[in-house]
Amino acid sequence: MKKLIFLIVFVVNMTLTTYAQNNGIQLYLYAPNQMENIPEASMGYLLNNLSSAVTADGLAAQNEYMTQFVLIPKVNVASKSIITNTQTQVLLNIDISLQVVDGMSGTLYASSTINVKGVGTNEAKAYNSAFRSINKQQQQIIVLVKTAKQKILSYYEVEAGNIIKKANLLAAKNNYEEAFYLLSMIPSQCSKFDASISAGLSLWEKYKNYSCNTNLAKAEVIWISGQDYKAAVNAGEYLSQILPDSECYGKVRQLYNEIKKKVGDLWKFEMKQYNTESELKKAKIQAFQAIGVAYGKGQQPKVIIKNSIF
Repeated sequence: MKKLIFLIVFVVNMTLTTYAQNNGIQLYLYAPNQMENIPEASMGYLLNNLSSAVTADGLAAQNEYMTQFVLIPKVNVASKSIITNTQTQVLLNIDISLQVVDGMSGTLYASSTINVKGVGTNEAKAYNSAFRSINKQQQQIIVLVKTAKQKILSYYEVEAGNIIKKANLLAAKNNYEEAFYLLSMIPSQCSKFDASISAGLSLWEKYKNYSCNTNLAKAEVIWISGQDYKAAVNAGEYLSQILPDSECYGKVRQLYNEIKKKVGDLWKFEMKQYNTESELKKAKIQAFQAIGVAYGKGQQPKVIIKNSIF
């Protein structure tokens, strides 16, 4: 009996992890105004290369705000030379200081400095040449990523239970999007990850009928106003967000059939079908995570910096 119970628990836990999206630790790339006069395009080049360099082994960085953990670069030109021969060459020797901080508390989690050199026919090209050399094989990047991952994961191990409680409180006030956001930020490496998925599924059962009625109403307004191909496509965007176990799904089918009859095969939209309970569960998990991610990306960045490199 003990073996059977263990097997059931193991399968449930494994299933939840398998169904969820690949929730790694997220970093937000945040670049305040630099002391150096760096061309805007070159600054974007730096952020893109930093994102690629630190994205590895369960950690990812992005330019969109979605997480409280922030990667901050500061560029300092150690030396600059201009060589004039047949073609002018600009040589830059640059130190880039990097900090990973908790943007909500200002706590420093990891820091490092990398030195890069670049050359180009103008200053912008020299910056781009230098920033192009940033890569995940650099020892400073390796240490920064390892340290940041360990400390951020430790944060979630301690705080995940409180995050789940806060999500439940938010949902009780109908703040489902923020609740899903908090749950979606708990990384898959955390021992409480499966608990966060279970909490999300539980909240989804309460949210789905509210969501169904809301999306159905929006689809109906769009369709009644247009009743043409364009209206069908726009209405389909809302119908596609409704899962088949929602209470209003019968009305959703009615609207779908009405649109299909009017527009015909020109409208390629098809109602979602799930052959198994496991497929439906996977869809639910992906749905609440997508809502959480969308909520996070819609927030204004909030970054507190203490003992900063700036």
